[in-house]
Amino acid sequence: MKRFVLLLLAACGSYSGEDTEKVGLGAETGIPPRHGTILIDGCVIDTWSRSTLAQPQTKKVAQELVMLCAVPREDGTVGPRDESAAAALSAAVDDLHKDGWRVNLGVAFTDESGQRYDGTQTSKFLSDGTWRARFVETLPAVLAPFDGVEIDLQGLPNDARSNVTELVFQIGKVVHPAKKLNVFVPPSIDVPSDLPGGQAFDRISLGANVDRMRIMTLDYSETTPGPTIDPGWAVDAVRLAKKDFVACDIAVPLYGTDFGPRGRRSTTWYEARAIAESGGVPIQRGPTGAPFLRFTTFGTEHHELWFDDATSTARTLGAWTFDVLPDDVGVLYYGLGAEDPTLFSELGARMP
Repeated sequence: MKRFVLLLLAACGSYSGEDTEKVGLGAETGIPPRHGTILIDGCVIDTWSRSTLAQPQTKKVAQELVMLCAVPREDGTVGPRDESAAAALSAAVDDLHKDGWRVNLGVAFTDESGQRYDGTQTSKFLSDGTWRARFVETLPAVLAPFDGVEIDLQGLPNDARSNVTELVFQIGKVVHPAKKLNVFVPPSIDVPSDLPGGQAFDRISLGANVDRMRIMTLDYSETTPGPTIDPGWAVDAVRLAKKDFVACDIAVPLYGTDFGPRGRRSTTWYEARAIAESGGVPIQRGPTGAPFLRFTTFGTEHHELWFDDATSTARTLGAWTFDVLPDDVGVLYYGLGAEDPTLFSELGARMP
């Protein structure tokens, strides 16, 4: 947690957290049961998150995990590849299997510093047949302890379309039928895609080679402060994707976003609550029920932080009844460890 944020706050909100805690509670209805997947952004599960996964209510909400931790190197080889890392990862997966979880390996296209390759560089990799062959050749060794693989490609130019399809096709040949293959897809709401690089994903062609498409209905607000997800927009994106491929998931954020003068950064429920309580900053709620707060650091830097809690997430999921989203649409909970600690117990209690 950033201590300087907690020490240099000045409130600039308008009404009390006491009242806003009650917003949405009148809508406490049942939540439709759906196939649930929880994404862990990394190769390590801390003890707190591991305890969350061990709870019966969490297992009621979700049955599958994605560990987003594998990365392709410049030569196409997929890591982590050193012996100790592979052993630690295999042990972690084995522990989760014993606890009843299915576990998939997520492949994120990042460099050695953990930063994402820019779209141009990733596109260059994908266009190289030798690079793709090396990727496909080295993936199975890393994938061995897992039940499936998830491909997370972001920021691509539209002209990467055929190469994205070819890579997924080649991966499918080596992992099917023993393991599942899923792909993360941008949340387009129009054809052609309304998103930069959205045309790089040919959903119809990809659908011939994958088991599920994870529609990444996250980061709804990018430059202007606002909620991380808009429930109506998310439904539109999934409905469009389902026209091309039936097996789709809708993504729900477990993290929040702090909009400041130097850009955006991801935050946790704990950090948001600490800022509110330490700085006396009132928590407000937006039209979708998502909580937010406004505060100032270093005297002059104004911030607006939006996040989700058990109330806002339950409201969103409760609104997605089967007449809004068919029962075969799953939910991907993105970013374990950043959530309201009561989230999964609250969701599980509302599911039949």
